[in-house]
Amino acid sequence: MSLFSFLSNVSLMAELVLGLLLFLSAVSWGIVFFKYYILGKEAKESVAFIKSFKRSERFSRLYEESAEFKSSTLAFLFRSAYEKVRALRDKTGSSEYSERDIDVLERTLIQALQEETGRLETHLQFLATTANIAPFVGLFGTVWGIIHAFRDITHQASASIASVAPGIADALVTTAAGLFTAIPAVIFYNTFLQKIRRLTALGDTFTLELLNILAESRWKD
Repeated sequence: MSLFSFLSNVSLMAELVLGLLLFLSAVSWGIVFFKYYILGKEAKESVAFIKSFKRSERFSRLYEESAEFKSSTLAFLFRSAYEKVRALRDKTGSSEYSERDIDVLERTLIQALQEETGRLETHLQFLATTANIAPFVGLFGTVWGIIHAFRDITHQASASIASVAPGIADALVTTAAGLFTAIPAVIFYNTFLQKIRRLTALGDTFTLELLNILAESRWKD
């Protein structure tokens, strides 16, 4: 029996369960490919930006170049810092910065990093939700299939394989579908979360470096 003919014989309820799981799985895989692309581009551009940052002699020029790194969290942090420092300098008319100015910059960078972290975590909640509910959706199909099997036994007054097979088939196929939907969602959710945490840690380190540069009057405008 082919897979198509097997699926065509399942009950309407099993079809609805499988349809829901198929939808969750399709969206989850779409998110997986999208996040791999986004996070890969983020990591690549951040590495390139760090190289530009280390060899830069003037931050004003680096600020212009940073527009090329649209996906880089580090470039976004630098632009936020540069704009805030420039605003402070225009306000005070001095290139000397007080502890209060540094505190203002720190809050600006923390907010910017939170915004970037939120951007990177976009759609991850769907993977988490899928990982949590897919097994229970499959379990619902399992319970329904078992009930279906017992009902057929009652109606046919027989416990033969032929009488319980449709219900058991519903139970097994929905259980398997629930697991096949949930397991990849769990794996990739944790994978992406670890990648984002590493990028966030890199952002924290870069934030401290920018604050130290300003505190030590090494800001190369």
